[in-house]
Amino acid sequence: MYGLDEKRNELLTFIDKVPEKEALVKPESGRWSILEVLEHLYLMEQLIVHQINQTLKQGDTQQASEKPIHLSTNRDYKVEAPESVRPKGEFVTLDDAKEGLKKSREATMFLIHNKDVETLRNRVFPHPSFGDMHLEQWIEFIGWHELRHLDQIKEIKAAIRSS
Repeated sequence: MYGLDEKRNELLTFIDKVPEKEALVKPESGRWSILEVLEHLYLMEQLIVHQINQTLKQGDTQQASEKPIHLSTNRDYKVEAPESVRPKGEFVTLDDAKEGLKKSREATMFLIHNKDVETLRNRVFPHPSFGDMHLEQWIEFIGWHELRHLDQIKEIKAAIRSS
């Protein structure tokens, strides 16, 4: 649904090949480790689920045009993560991260289960880069955001190996 499973599987398939020691290494000062990137993905999905839930409760009907959210995978465009979705060291192992991601995905699927497309398309909240997005696009954005950070994880792994 919304490409979430395929994108998550791509992320997990790559993570399964990352040695535990490498997951903890920061490629340089001020950059995140692989484990921290995974925590960011978990925190981000939790935040999006919370925002979707709040938007559904408010019930305000609004329209938003389709946004090119697939462009969020372009890592040439840098975005500073808000404080609320910056890693805080919650995950100590890759298994912790995988379990957290599993729980955040379960929350996403539970929230959108039995929601009709019309409701999801007629409720809106703003994205910092794309502006107002309807809830259906927010759900799809979760997967694109994960692919963006999968590329980051690959960059981190390459940097660790080359140093």
